Amino acid sequence: MRRTLAGFSRKEKRLKISTLDDLNDPFELLPFGMTDKTKRQALRDARKEWGRKHGILCFSADWRDPVIWAHYSDKHRGLCLGFEIPDEAGRTIQYVGDRLCLPERLKLDDATAWVYTKYQNWAYEQEIRCCTTLDEKVEGLYFMNFGDSLRLVRVIAGARCSLDENYILRALHPLSDVELLKARPGFQRFEIVQQQRGFA
Repeated sequence: MRRTLAGFSRKEKRLKISTLDDLNDPFELLPFGMTDKTKRQALRDARKEWGRKHGILCFSADWRDPVIWAHYSDKHRGLCLGFEIPDEAGRTIQYVGDRLCLPERLKLDDATAWVYTKYQNWAYEQEIRCCTTLDEKVEGLYFMNFGDSLRLVRVIAGARCSLDENYILRALHPLSDVELLKARPGFQRFEIVQQQRGFA
C-alpha cells in the first residue's frame, strides 16, 4: 500500500476524476516523438478516443513540497488528503528528459509508457496515477467514491488554511480513524512540516 494525496468533495466523500481536457500538461499521453505526420495524427486520434472513456486521478507521494501546496492547494490555503492506494490501483509516473521513440508496432509496455510517462520537469510532483473509466456524469463532472479500495487515512490543513479543527472533523464524520494534521513552513529547510502544536 502507498499513502498519497489528492483533493475531494467534502459532502459526498468522493474524488473528482480529471479528464484529459482538465489536465494542465499538453503533453499528457503524448510522450513519443511525433515527427511522422501520419503517426502523429494516429496518436492524437488514439489519445482522443482513450480520453472519451477514461479519466485520471493524480496523487503525490509526498506532502512536504511547498511548490505542490502552492500549485494544487490554493496557495497553502487548502487541504491535502492522504490516501492508502493498493499497489494494483496506482502506478508511479516515469519522468524522462527526451520524448520516447515511437515503435513501428505498439506493445503493452509502449501502451503503459503512453499513459505513465511525463517530462522530467514535472518530477517534483512525485505523481502516482490511477486510471479509471468515465461512467456516470454528475453535473458535468465525473467522480469516484473513496472507501475500502481507496482509503482516506490523513488530512493535512495547509499553512494558510483558515478552517478550524472542529469544522474539518465534522466534515470527516463518520471517518473517525483519519489522522488530522496542521502544516507549517519548516524552520531549517524549504519544506512543509507538521505543526506540533496542532491548530492552536
